[in-house]
Order: sequence, then C-alpha cells, then structure tokens
Amino acid sequence: MTDRAKLIIADSEHHADMLYAAGIFVPDPFIAAAIGGEWHGLFSTLEVDRARKHARFDQVHLDQPWRQQAQTLGFGEGLAATAAAFLRHHGIRSIDVPGDFPLRYADQLRQWGFELRALNGSMFPEREIKQPWEIEQLRKAERLTRQAMAEARRFLAECTIEAHGFLRHCCVRGRVRADDLRRVIECALVARGAMPAHTIVACGRQGADPHNIGRGLLRAHEPIIIDIFPRLLASGYWGDMTRTFVKGSASERVQRMYQAVRAAQALGLSMVRAGVNAREIHAAILDHFRAAGFTTGSRRGRQVGFIHGTGHGVGLEIHEAPRVSRCDQTLRTGHVITIEPGLYYPDVGGVRLEDLVVVTEDGHENLTRYPCRLEVP
Repeated sequence: MTDRAKLIIADSEHHADMLYAAGIFVPDPFIAAAIGGEWHGLFSTLEVDRARKHARFDQVHLDQPWRQQAQTLGFGEGLAATAAAFLRHHGIRSIDVPGDFPLRYADQLRQWGFELRALNGSMFPEREIKQPWEIEQLRKAERLTRQAMAEARRFLAECTIEAHGFLRHCCVRGRVRADDLRRVIECALVARGAMPAHTIVACGRQGADPHNIGRGLLRAHEPIIIDIFPRLLASGYWGDMTRTFVKGSASERVQRMYQAVRAAQALGLSMVRAGVNAREIHAAILDHFRAAGFTTGSRRGRQVGFIHGTGHGVGLEIHEAPRVSRCDQTLRTGHVITIEPGLYYPDVGGVRLEDLVVVTEDGHENLTRYPCRLEVP
C-alpha cells in the first residue's frame, strides 16, 4: 500500500488529463484517483453504468457509498469530501494534483489533514508520445481539416470580384464577409463529425494579429489567413492547419512574404526528426527570415515579423507539449507537432503556413498533405 496518490476532480469535456484517464466524455465533474499504480473512477448513479462499460479506468466505483462515508467522517458534502473519504479509506495522506486543481478543493483537503503537491505540466507525461491509435485519431482530425480547407478554397474560387475589390458569391446575399467563409468551413467540419473552435478567417490588416479570428468584408488582392483547428466529437483529438490565400492577384510584397514563409516552413520541416532540439528549428527559421530581410521586433508600438513560436504539440489539447520555440525541448519519436512560421506587418497583414507532423526516428510523417498555393483565380 502507498501513502501517496494522484487526484483529479474535473469533467472530461474540458480537462484533457481527465479525458485521457477516463476515455469517455462526462460533462459534470467527477473523481479520478491513482493509488498503487491503478486508476479509480468514482461516478454518480447517472454515469456509473456507462463508465463500467466504456471507461478506461482500472476500477469504476459508484460514488454514493463514499459520499455517505464522507458524512460519517465529518467531511460534509461535495466532491472534495467524497474524494477525501475514498483516499482516507486507502490510507492516503499525500496527494499529487494537477496545476489547475481548484483552490477550494485544495483548501478543504488540507483542512482534513492531506498534504497536496501541484504538478507541473500534465498528470500523464506519456501524453507527449502518441500511441499508434492516437496518431490515427490525429490523422482523422487532420483529414477533416484538409477537407474543410478545400471547401474554403473552392468557395473563394467561386467568388467574383466586383468594383473596389469586394467579393460576391451566388450563395451569399450581399458582399462576402469573413463570417460567410467561416460558416462554409465550420459546416463542413460539423457534417463530418468535428467541432470547430474560433476558426480564423482574417483578411488584410486583420491578419497582422495572429489570433484575430477576422470580421467584416473580404477583399480581393489581400492576404486571407485561414487557420482551422477542429476537435473530433468522438475522441477529443484535434487537427490544426493554416493556409494563406489571395483571391485575385497578390502584391509583390505579399508574394515576397509568402515565398519567405514557405521556404521557412520547408526548412523547419527538413529539420524535424527524433533527437533534434526544437529550439534549433526555431532559431534556424528566425535566421532565415533575418537573412531574407524580414526582421522581428517592435515598430511604432506594434510587434512585427515572426512574432510567435514555430510550433506546438497537438493531441487532446490544441496547444500542448512539446513547444517548438526558444524552449529547450528535444523531439522524440511519437511527438505530434505543428510547424507554422509566419510574418506579420500591420500595414499589409499576415502570411502563415501550418502543417501537422508526426516525429519519426529519421524525419517526420506529414499529416496535413495539403498544397500551398497563394493565389486563387
């Protein structure tokens, strides 16, 4: 018997570690505890039968007896009290909890004599290295992302350019807006079993802010950043992909930016393999942009150039370890990361290209497999 346990109290709709532990979506908070190498799930009468059939836990328990035991021990009601009764029964005094563990629960558990330690990062470090079945889920998510991006490009191709560069489409009343194109993308995702999340359709100067989702009218001859990152409804795994399009003709400056970003992405992808330090990839891309005449820094109070990291891990969270940035992190076989260099200038907008890849021993497998073509005739 051990006197230290791991404890999560959360729902699995929004908490990635709880979803990884449970393997099923549960909308309300519940209890998961690891004791002596086994994970236990405590469920309400509403959820316990489903959990016994489908959950990933080593043992599934009805929480009602432990709620009653909490009352007997004087802990009162609530999830923390139920967890305390369960842990006390198993001789636990010390608990590891996630870094985002609710303070209210922590205060209660300490009051009842437990010692708590908040862990950095995930409760499951093994989440970084994706298992084959997880890679299949990510491959599926990226396939749906690819299909939605194709729908977006098709929609732009069907648009006509009217006076002053505004766009028209036969299925849209009035001039085409960012919300119209976003609707095309998100309907395509939902129809295929994925949930979109703040899809970016940022035209012109809006694209200079990397996370501006984009509003208002779309215009021809200006860069349009489209960043699609849906979550599979069945499993919770994410896809992630960005392309930049120009409906019509791109200016010489935008073409130069695009060529530099495309070359930067190719450079980054060529460096991806197990054993490479991710910060070396980021540094190489910064050097590439600098050599191409695109400096990064502050100009008139705005951040310009390559103003974010090169990439990030993707799995049950859209942003998770490892990071491809200035951080000291060595890539390992089974990491799934994005490579997404970009350039941003407030007077013109932005250009970004993003692919999702699996790190392998001698390189990578690209899950995105969607062409990079700037202009849409």
